[in-house]
Amino acid sequence: MAEAIDLVLAGEPVRLLADRALYWPARRRLLVADVHLGKDDAFRAAGIALPTGGTRQDLERLSTLIDHSGADSLWVLGDLLHGPRVDAGWREDWSRFRDRHAGLDMLLVEGNHDRAAARAGLDVQRRSERVDDGPFSFAHAPGHPPQASDRFVVCGHVHPVVNVPGFRGRFPAFALMERQLVLPAFSLFTGGWLVQQAQARFACMGAQLLGMGPTPTRRR
Repeated sequence: MAEAIDLVLAGEPVRLLADRALYWPARRRLLVADVHLGKDDAFRAAGIALPTGGTRQDLERLSTLIDHSGADSLWVLGDLLHGPRVDAGWREDWSRFRDRHAGLDMLLVEGNHDRAAARAGLDVQRRSERVDDGPFSFAHAPGHPPQASDRFVVCGHVHPVVNVPGFRGRFPAFALMERQLVLPAFSLFTGGWLVQQAQARFACMGAQLLGMGPTPTRRR
């Protein structure tokens, strides 16, 4: 296991980071997906008792990744927000985060939970559709099959998780599939989709990343 794993995708070196992020050195760009700001606020508003501080912890993790990677830009591949409320407790945490990284270029490729992003005052650029850059196409959701393009798709949305032999529970994971890499959900407070088919999987186990290879084929 390691804190990071280097890969070459579509001819470009990239780095998978154990804390659920992707770094593209050629652009000095950090990429995450499914941050879900305010998800804990939304659950408490619905009467579900949860401790406070989930959003703050996620943004502190993101700040650490930005500082350690030396990134010039941050791209969020959908679901930066969780729901329509833009006046909840997460606002103050986001404002402090944005002030701390005032010089950082930030872009949101909008996802299905980002309908309130236009009026949220997040101080980020927004794109409603995928963004092509170099050999990559950055989108929120994976294609089935991959979108008709000669570019390699990098996306999120489905919150991939894996089982790790010898360990209890499921772990967020990067899932490498046919011409696409699906990022794990960045938020610590998310469920997940158990990866059934993949060329390679990389389990995020706290501060360590475990390369697992292909999904094993089930015998009947």
